[in-house]
Amino acid sequence: MCGIFAIVNDKTHRAAQTTLEGLKKLEYRGYDSWGVAVVTEKGASVAIEKHVGKIGGATTGLPNGTIAIGHTRWATHGGVTDQNAHPHLDCTGRFVVIHNGIVENYQELKQNLIKKHHVFHSETDTEVIAHSIEDAVKNKPTVQAVLEVFSQLAGSNAIVVLDAKTKTIVACRNGSPLVAGIGDESFFLASDVPAFLRYTSTVHFLSDGEAVVLSNQGIKLFDIRTIKTKPMSTQTLDWKLEDAEKGGYPHFMIKEIMEQVRTVPKTAQVNNDVISAVAKQIQKGNRVVLTACGTASYCALAAKYFFADIGLEVQSYGAYEFAPFAKFSDKKTVLFAISQSGETADTLIATKKAKQNGAYIVAVVNARGSTLERLSDAVIPVGAGPEIAVVSTKAFTSQLSTLYLVSQAVTGTLPKAASEITTLGRVLETWLTDTLCEKIIKLAKDLVDHTDMYVIGKHTGYPAGLEFALKIKETSYIHAEPFAAGELKHGVITLIQKGTPCFVIATQENSKLELLSSAAELKARGGKIIGVAPFPSAEFDVHVPIPDAGPLTIIPAVIVGQLLGYYLGIGRGTDPDKPRNLAKSVTVK
Repeated sequence: MCGIFAIVNDKTHRAAQTTLEGLKKLEYRGYDSWGVAVVTEKGASVAIEKHVGKIGGATTGLPNGTIAIGHTRWATHGGVTDQNAHPHLDCTGRFVVIHNGIVENYQELKQNLIKKHHVFHSETDTEVIAHSIEDAVKNKPTVQAVLEVFSQLAGSNAIVVLDAKTKTIVACRNGSPLVAGIGDESFFLASDVPAFLRYTSTVHFLSDGEAVVLSNQGIKLFDIRTIKTKPMSTQTLDWKLEDAEKGGYPHFMIKEIMEQVRTVPKTAQVNNDVISAVAKQIQKGNRVVLTACGTASYCALAAKYFFADIGLEVQSYGAYEFAPFAKFSDKKTVLFAISQSGETADTLIATKKAKQNGAYIVAVVNARGSTLERLSDAVIPVGAGPEIAVVSTKAFTSQLSTLYLVSQAVTGTLPKAASEITTLGRVLETWLTDTLCEKIIKLAKDLVDHTDMYVIGKHTGYPAGLEFALKIKETSYIHAEPFAAGELKHGVITLIQKGTPCFVIATQENSKLELLSSAAELKARGGKIIGVAPFPSAEFDVHVPIPDAGPLTIIPAVIVGQLLGYYLGIGRGTDPDKPRNLAKSVTVK
């Protein structure tokens, strides 16, 4: 979940500064600490600077150089200290290592190295890599030594090793994301493309079992198992630099919320061929299963309702609980794996188990070049563009509208569904405005001092409520608990006291009366009722109007939750782009 950046042959001779700016684009991957190492032009020694804390406003006085590596950390092994911040050195100071992942067998490796009199300066699992390379390089070339050491590491990992003596960088991948950028004369490595997008959009996404070697002479691709070179396939992305910039907004989160007027209707213009192909697989009578984690799992649950509306029973599972049910996947199963990054560890584990049993795998992703894509038989890229804020917004609604298109394609009504989403895009343009934001700001000011909130919904309003509550929790750290409306009378209502904020999420006309009945129960116990609905009601103390978009009403309902979470976070002094304890891509189990 950490962020990695590296550059070779920086023509400005300010490789450390270039690396620092690249890391700032990756702060959403980890912001406990950061560090940069550069090979100095005078004396070819390594200079390192590393600090605890967020990197956003950081500067560095590191000397000039043309080759550097850097890291922004989300702590796993070892506390948040300067000593535990990356990069890490071997005993000689020749090898500098940064790392994303967990070395599951690091204790065993560390004990063996201590017996050989290696001295450790941190509590991290990463430092064992540097010392192991130091040992291995005594009787073999650097590239071979690094690849052999990497093969000994258990778990999902990506490493970048700077050899100060030869002025080369060796990077390896197994499970954790890594992408190489190929410029005119400079070469890059990063955990995610936005880190070097201002310099190049020509990339190679490393697959598991691949390594790259960067030097002034160029970039080479290796097979880690055979330690032999292999052809490198590159692609040029159509991402725009402005997609990875704030564009005048104070935070990426609010920028990405507002971009939904464009990203939601875009889903109706892309992927028609692959959606039709996937629909044909379902039309064969195959069993449909959806799996995901976090926000994406609520997307899966909402899609379950979409499929129910067309008369198709499907199952949805949190990927972290898929194992007991994996045995039911077989050659007659279509499994949708939903992930913004395509690197979510639990989703990958679930997907691999289903694939081993013969399931047809469909990846619904936003970021490109991921492990999930390579595991899948069909890939539906939702095209929301880079999502920099840790809290997912536009990727969620793009995945949701994409799955709606898939469900309708099964019944042969894909053009009609695409028209509905296009219409929704036009409606969002007139609704998602400063006027709505001002209303949400006023509401946030009224709620900012509360410690508990409750959210209820029915039918698609239930997954909407789950996502609505998650946005509040992630960004403001307020306890927000969602329930299916029908659950109230079975015990939940004991939590309601006078003035307790209670959100009522209405997304479907056919559940309106039952939902308002539940709202009346909450109000009778003193709850403050905030209706997020296409209609007014006497039960609502506050009404936040949303467009009636039929089965797609869930999308504006969730957007209200995104906005409220954002403004509550601002009011409580949190950083909505980088909530505490969270990272963008959960690449460890």
